[in-house]
Amino acid sequence: MLRSMTGYGRAQLEAAGDNITVELKSVNHKYQKINLHIPEQLSALEARVDKLLKTALSRGRINYNLELQSQNKKSLQVQVNRDLAAEYVEHLEKLQAELGLAAEELSVEFLAELPDVLTVKEIARDIEELWPQVEQATEEALAELLAMRKREGEELLADFLHRLEQIEDLVTKIEARVPEIVTEYQLKLKERIEELAADYEVDEDRLAMETALIADKSDVNEELIRLKSHVQQFEETLRLEIDEPVGRKLDFIAQEMHREVNTIGSKISDSQVANYVVELKSEVDRIREQLQNVE
Repeated sequence: MLRSMTGYGRAQLEAAGDNITVELKSVNHKYQKINLHIPEQLSALEARVDKLLKTALSRGRINYNLELQSQNKKSLQVQVNRDLAAEYVEHLEKLQAELGLAAEELSVEFLAELPDVLTVKEIARDIEELWPQVEQATEEALAELLAMRKREGEELLADFLHRLEQIEDLVTKIEARVPEIVTEYQLKLKERIEELAADYEVDEDRLAMETALIADKSDVNEELIRLKSHVQQFEETLRLEIDEPVGRKLDFIAQEMHREVNTIGSKISDSQVANYVVELKSEVDRIREQLQNVE
């Protein structure tokens, strides 16, 4: 089954005063690369989330973002730094005396506004209690991302099949053109010999030998057979129903197609075939470019 590496998924879950949001983005990458953005208080869940993602996504650059917002007041705790408050009072009273300021009792409200006297911290959460909700949100975001990758994969499939048809059509044209090249060369060679030596009879055996040499140099039958075989393998791989990545295999086949097209172009010196080869290269290059986004 063909899947793209580009996708997006988002899921939001509310439970027991917690609002959990998971966002997943993936783009093409040669290998599997996972970037996790998880709040520090939930960092213990990183290994579990990483395992979930690696099981579901074999290739691509994946960005995972987890947010936790709690409406539960019990999740926050006020801490008083009494030693720091006492030190503030001591220094302020000394400053009053040194400057001759009127003695005035320092209020609690004033002290509370001084830096680091009061701090609000989140209480460590029970990871085992939160994990089921995080897991569910992650799986929902994954399902959405995978659905998008599948839809894009179907679009890629249609494009690949169209390009394979174009390649097969061009191969048929080259197969039809090759015998014509040999015949045309034979006629041109015979005419040239007659022009240069009007009083001499053309040596048919020598002409046949020269024609055979050109035919041998222009023989691309093996290359065409291999190219058609690669096209068939490519299409069969595209249509596989197994739920496994096929991008690397398709990329290898496309490289072999490119190799055969180059060999055909180097063997035949004919303007018409040269045009067909240019079109072939263009189609194969487009396939290889599109393959960069196939899982």
